[in-house]
Amino acid sequence: MTAQFQVLSPERPIVVFDVLGTLVDQAGSLRRRVSAVTGFDREATIALVDGWLDGVAAQEQAIVRGDRGFASSDQLDAEVLQGLARRHVVPADVIPDLVGASAHSAPWDGAAAAIRSLANVATVVGLSNASRRALTGLSVTADFRWHQLLSAEDARTYKPDPAMYQLAMSSVPQTALPPFMVAAHAWDLRAAKAVGMRTAYVPRPNADGPRVGERFDLHATSLEDLEAQLRAELP
Repeated sequence: MTAQFQVLSPERPIVVFDVLGTLVDQAGSLRRRVSAVTGFDREATIALVDGWLDGVAAQEQAIVRGDRGFASSDQLDAEVLQGLARRHVVPADVIPDLVGASAHSAPWDGAAAAIRSLANVATVVGLSNASRRALTGLSVTADFRWHQLLSAEDARTYKPDPAMYQLAMSSVPQTALPPFMVAAHAWDLRAAKAVGMRTAYVPRPNADGPRVGERFDLHATSLEDLEAQLRAELP
């Protein structure tokens, strides 16, 4: 069903969502995929997925530092999985079935409905380290509806590089108030805050939570609670 969005207006709040981990269960979905294609037990599956995600994150940060050239998340998936295969952590013949698997990550309960509902009162943007192809797949799989969807491929770098958040800010209508960055990862919100975005924290299992005493502009218990808080800010 096609979402019925209101006409965009400079008065509408702008809400920029992290995607992987915040709107979809990336780690849990990858574990299910790994288990299905390898037959690994739970311990081996968790070890593989943790090594995979850690390896990709390390390469993303190498790109942010300028230590290597840009590569998309799909390319990084392939590189890291090939490295794990050389260490006999994963069979090489299943790598084609795993590369890009994040595109099929399951949404957290209620995430798609919350995005559609928020789009009635706010300009809704996705900002992700995932490739364009992965984000297209996620939008189809999870039935997400956006006003704008931005990938690391658009900025040729990765979060938390300031260029990612500046990309989001330059891609939406100018408003009297800065856009909100919504994430389950405190590191993401700190980086967004540093370039002038407002911040909204939504908790998710196994995500990087705030430090003791750390505050963001909004702390929501769920996406539904976030919408209520955003509606309260409307004129």
